[in-house]
Amino acid sequence: MRKKLGEILVELGYIGWDQIRKALDEGKGTGELIGDVLIRLGWIGEEQLNIALAVQSGAQLVDARFVNAAPEVLSLISADLARQHLLLPYAREGDILKVAMANPYDVLARDRLQQTTGLQIQPHIASREWLIKAIDFFYKTAATLDQEVDALISKARDRGTLGEEDETINSRLVELFIAKGVITGASDVHFEPDEKILRVYYRIDGAMHQEYLMPRHLHGGIITRIKVLSDIPIGDPNIPHDGRMIFHTGIQRIAIRVSTFPTQYGEAGVLRLLQRAEGVGEMEALGLTGDAKERFRKATHRPYGLILTTGPTGSGKTTTLYTVLMEINTPTNNVITIEDPIEYVIPTVRQAPVNPKAGFTFATALRSALRQDPDIIMVGEIRDQETASLALRAAITGHLVLSTLHTNDAPSAIHRLLDLGIAPTILASGLVLIMAQRLVRRLCPKCKEEKAPGEMEKQVLRLHGFDEKAAFMGPKGCSECRWSGYKGRTGIYEVLEMSPEIEEMIVDLAPRSRILAKALEQGMRPLLLDGLEKASKGITSLEEVLRVAV
Repeated sequence: MRKKLGEILVELGYIGWDQIRKALDEGKGTGELIGDVLIRLGWIGEEQLNIALAVQSGAQLVDARFVNAAPEVLSLISADLARQHLLLPYAREGDILKVAMANPYDVLARDRLQQTTGLQIQPHIASREWLIKAIDFFYKTAATLDQEVDALISKARDRGTLGEEDETINSRLVELFIAKGVITGASDVHFEPDEKILRVYYRIDGAMHQEYLMPRHLHGGIITRIKVLSDIPIGDPNIPHDGRMIFHTGIQRIAIRVSTFPTQYGEAGVLRLLQRAEGVGEMEALGLTGDAKERFRKATHRPYGLILTTGPTGSGKTTTLYTVLMEINTPTNNVITIEDPIEYVIPTVRQAPVNPKAGFTFATALRSALRQDPDIIMVGEIRDQETASLALRAAITGHLVLSTLHTNDAPSAIHRLLDLGIAPTILASGLVLIMAQRLVRRLCPKCKEEKAPGEMEKQVLRLHGFDEKAAFMGPKGCSECRWSGYKGRTGIYEVLEMSPEIEEMIVDLAPRSRILAKALEQGMRPLLLDGLEKASKGITSLEEVLRVAV
């Protein structure tokens, strides 16, 4: 039987029984719900009410820092319906639509949503104040942003040159370009000057998309505005610069890394939007399945040991580590991260950005962190022998250590650490699990179509025991996916779990080929095989899998 909300509020220590009884009596006269009465009387805050509702209903609380409602998700529900019931659709996973709601028990709203979308509704709890702002931001911005950008570009083109009085155009364009990145879920915004024009690109799902072309004379003002916002000196355009800025959307703060680079036509700029990356905070969204998922999750809940994620830049390693931290960060754990830079702020976690110029390297930071009595340590990257040695010694002495390496597959990480000078016995004692990963684009569910494998694809399928005559899906392209045929990304994985046999092979300095053979014998599924299975299920295409895994 479900506990009453008042009882939960008392158990959480937010309020006493006398106040509950008074609020119930007042609610009978006004027709208000008990939570609304308690807030109106100032006895609890909305955040406390939402926590109690989450406990009562089992629904998750919305983490506003990671919400990014893409246009194709917003289009499932009208702005009027969203405002009427105070809700925001913000993510879709298959047939499940995640909806931020002020009241998870609003059956009428859930029924209307299910009838309108044909999807299963998963309610998440959000504050009323945040929902009002979020609905206005996402629906208004999605509908009007491009028109405003086009109008400003047209105005600038008509004038031919810009004077000081038109700096507001540059400022507003920069705001709109960033907002467009937030709305579309872009990871980067690129400003690339040419001889006569300035091009603006967005990297979405790993692919570049040209969004805007504008007069060349806008370039200087836009780059200057970006440099001012990110505390980059504007006086020297002939050398590269790096900076950071915070962009306020009205509902969340987006951290942005800024890089400028001199070219023959002036400074190019790239803005890295450090927003919700691919499902941060939800292990299921990573794309791990079956035995690989169970092995990885079991390892991350161990009290000590070193867990490594490996892969090239852009393979999702950092997102994986943040997802793990979001799952295992509890009030009973002392968690410290050492990062370059901090990409996502996690409440209750102590996060330290390295500063090599000041002597605060990964190694020095890790050495200091070990004196802070941590249970869990995340090291952004193992780059040298000292960091690797400290990480392994921490893992052996009772800490759970998470980090990344740049290797092509899981077995290669072992020899990478040995090459750094790590003693085989230390490595065998401290290493718990290695997971290699890549990101592949998901096929657009609206337009994907059946596609026969090509000759090379057939050879790969035969080699790995798949039926080459089976139906596979491929990209087509539609307005929902920006005519790319793909929408969103997921991971493919290779999980190597340590065993007594593999530990013994490490101590004996066995070659990579022998360790790989033993790992396969013990159930490790290679990257390519995991990708082929996802392709066989229509999640991605054979072309995507072969692009990243061969």
